[in-house]
Amino acid sequence: MKTKRKTILALACGTAVLAGALAGAHAGAQEGAASGSLPVCQLDPRDSSRLAVEPCRPAPPVQPRRSVAQVIGRMPAQPAPPVVPMAPLPPSPAMPMPRAPQAIGSCDTGGCRDAAGARYNGQGNATLDANGRICHRNGAFIQCF
Repeated sequence: MKTKRKTILALACGTAVLAGALAGAHAGAQEGAASGSLPVCQLDPRDSSRLAVEPCRPAPPVQPRRSVAQVIGRMPAQPAPPVVPMAPLPPSPAMPMPRAPQAIGSCDTGGCRDAAGARYNGQGNATLDANGRICHRNGAFIQCF
């Protein structure tokens, strides 16, 4: 327990010393910049992406800045949009329910025929019936949706 306390105290003291050193360095840099020992920043005439002399200090302001009170106004009240009555939609046509799977009678290169003789055009598992509905072939059965 004593070792932990000593370690914590040592870390706290080290942090305080480091913070003091950084604050002193920062104050010294500000004093140096204020005294004019550093030149004012200017762009290099040959390469505009670089400074002519580094390190440098920013140029003094042209006019002293003045404080201005910030005014935040309220947004104007928006009136509620008028309610527009909507006409009722016409009833939608009833979607036909998929038929029960039909047994496939025979197939050729252009499609298949079911046991009742109806033709299904297409190759593989996706075919179309005479009405243009998509049909799915699953083994020996075909079902249209």
